Amino acid sequence: MKHIVVTTDFSAEAESAFDYAKEIAQLIGKDKCKITLLKVIDEVAPANVTFAFGLSIVDMLEMLHRQTSEKMREIAEKHFADFPVEISVIKPTKPVYAEITEFAKTNNVDLIVISTHGRTGVKHLLLGSVAEQVVRQSPCPVTVVPIKSSNKN
Repeated sequence: MKHIVVTTDFSAEAESAFDYAKEIAQLIGKDKCKITLLKVIDEVAPANVTFAFGLSIVDMLEMLHRQTSEKMREIAEKHFADFPVEISVIKPTKPVYAEITEFAKTNNVDLIVISTHGRTGVKHLLLGSVAEQVVRQSPCPVTVVPIKSSNKN
């Protein structure tokens, strides 16, 4: 196992996956394994919108990408300081789960580590589960990490 991807959506629940990814990398050996911290930008507005201050959708997406990349660097420094970690921020052209699985296919990923928000019932039915779809579509093994008990609502 040479390449582990850990996903985040910047939620507290997503942080549950960080420790698991680090533990697996530690077992393999930090010098033998690469971790990629992956974020798919999923907050995209309609293309025909002009925002305050005259910003176009292109300008807004560029600003969102910069802010997301900065947040990812902060996460990498805070949670993965002792590990070789790469950051990848994807501007989506398809659903989040499809972007994650496509990234895994094109980047020779050996394992995806993803957290679950723990939604059940109607919330799960209406909102779906990115983790569930990643498991169904992934070209490699997926470790789904439950939320830590301190993060549950």
